[in-house]
Amino acid sequence: MTSTITGTEVEARTGAGRRRVRQGIGDYAIVIFLLVLIAVFSMVAPTLFPTWSNFQAIANNQAVPAILALAVILPLAAGEFDLSVGATLGFTSVLTAWASIGGVPLVPAMLLGIVAGAAIGAINAFLVVKVRVSAFIATLGMGTLLSGGNLLLTNGSVLFDGIDEGLAYVARSRFLGLPLTFYYLIAIALILWLVLERTPFGRYLTATGLGRASARLAGVPTDLYLSAAFIGAGALAGVAGVLQTGTVGSASPSTGPAFLLPAYAAAFLGATTIRRGRFNVWGTMVGVLVLAVGVSGLNLLGAPFWVAPVFNGAALLLAVSFAAVLAGRGRRGSAGA
Repeated sequence: MTSTITGTEVEARTGAGRRRVRQGIGDYAIVIFLLVLIAVFSMVAPTLFPTWSNFQAIANNQAVPAILALAVILPLAAGEFDLSVGATLGFTSVLTAWASIGGVPLVPAMLLGIVAGAAIGAINAFLVVKVRVSAFIATLGMGTLLSGGNLLLTNGSVLFDGIDEGLAYVARSRFLGLPLTFYYLIAIALILWLVLERTPFGRYLTATGLGRASARLAGVPTDLYLSAAFIGAGALAGVAGVLQTGTVGSASPSTGPAFLLPAYAAAFLGATTIRRGRFNVWGTMVGVLVLAVGVSGLNLLGAPFWVAPVFNGAALLLAVSFAAVLAGRGRRGSAGA
């Protein structure tokens, strides 16, 4: 027997193919935009942008911001904001430098910064989960408190004299021409990807973010996973703070707040690509690259100093708007089904 394909079936298959193409383009729109940015800057500044030295500079400058961007996706995946991560980075940077200057050996000083970050996350979790304070208010207040702690430890001045030289070695040493901070970033990204995408923890954390009441009814201990998200974000911010001190060789009481906006911009850009509608590791890494390439290319072209924050702010607004549109389409699709 021979089968024939009707015109209706051909039209249906063609329509399905077009939908798959559109979905693929949508899933990787930010990746395509990144490639376009690289191509444009490479053509406009062929002797400056597409060079190994520029790639090294981007890897060196973006490792710490990228780690902080990975930190923020944990509470975001659980459906909450942590506005204290930038201040946590600044405080742990200052605390590590202060401890090192005070004679604390290298490894304990580094561990102090990371543990302090996790402790800050635990306090945030207690306020949000147990006291039921809004995460927005609790973490904003924590960030303000930490800025006061910076002033207390530094007396308003930059700490640099007496910091253990081993901290600079840990952060600034190079392997294959790239700083060690770049490899720390890749290792953290791989571990976080495995945890979020390949373990029950990641599934339950996502369920907590998608609908806490429904997840609770399904037996998910949502308070536990939300607490773990805040603690994990604080610990990663602590790692970023320690590496920031090692990278720049000093700690300023004003360090921290400037890292917050790019971190959230990268996270929300990441939620619009690869796994659209979900905060994910590799999408966030693409978001970091989009911001880094955009700012680097504009700076190489001689753009004024105010361009970087404008670019980051515009990227955040566009990413949040796009994410809201995707969420709205998802709700309408669910209702239609």
